[in-house]
Amino acid sequence: MRVRVAVPASVANLGPGFDIFAMALQLQNDIRAEQRPGALTIDAGSDAPAELNDPERNLVAAAYAQSCSALGVAADGVHFTCVNRIPIGRGMGSSAAAALAGVLVATALHQAPWDENAVLERVGGLEGHRDNAAAALLGGLAICAPGAPAVQLAVPDDLRAVLFIPDLPFTTTESRQVVPTVFSRDEAIFNASRCALLVRAIATGDHAGLRVAMQDRWHQDARFALIAGAKEIVAAANAAGASGAALAGSGPSVIALTALDPEPIVAAMAGAAAGAGVTGQTMVLPPRNYGTRVDVAP
Repeated sequence: MRVRVAVPASVANLGPGFDIFAMALQLQNDIRAEQRPGALTIDAGSDAPAELNDPERNLVAAAYAQSCSALGVAADGVHFTCVNRIPIGRGMGSSAAAALAGVLVATALHQAPWDENAVLERVGGLEGHRDNAAAALLGGLAICAPGAPAVQLAVPDDLRAVLFIPDLPFTTTESRQVVPTVFSRDEAIFNASRCALLVRAIATGDHAGLRVAMQDRWHQDARFALIAGAKEIVAAANAAGASGAALAGSGPSVIALTALDPEPIVAAMAGAAAGAGVTGQTMVLPPRNYGTRVDVAP
């Protein structure tokens, strides 16, 4: 049996939605798994970092093996081929995509009962980012409320995500350590109100409303202090006409949303990065209102 999983990138938080929101984007990793005799093996390509070709360190393989253990089946007898397009360690959901792919391959190859919330709980337990995993699985804008099933809201097709992606990665663990664990009532009200405004803006297509809706008082200032140029890139995107801009997840990338010509925003973000001495690339991506695709063949 063979399985192909096409899993998209995602950007979490979008400003105020810390551990709540994530948006799927049209950039995907392709993972193919084929049952064959022998040990679990993986091929991520000759250009990939060495750890990605190691079954014990590749998160796709690790998630598959742990899922097989939970299902009570052996994890050997499968070969993975991975095409990785999502930048690693840049705030675009690469680790959630990898863990989700591994869980879905195990589910498909071993014909386990399908339950999307059980899948998300398993991915969250493996990788820690249920918001990114929900966006990758469901597509659109995923909303993850503790104690409730994840839900999805379609994103207007005319929106574009403009991303500045630094060359140097940044670990989520390091970024989370600086986020306060206690907030004032005013800060809680501020972010809750922005979350409500963001959902309204996406639901109604009020792109102008995103400028205020993507404001944050919980995590970004602490993270800006660690990420060179990020605050300046956000400001430059807004000044160039973006509907709104924020850190992409925990960074170091920055995301701006726009329904206008993205090129002035691309130029402004790249210019601000250069002024801060930060090298990287820009990328313009449409939203993806459908989630991961799984194809199974004999």
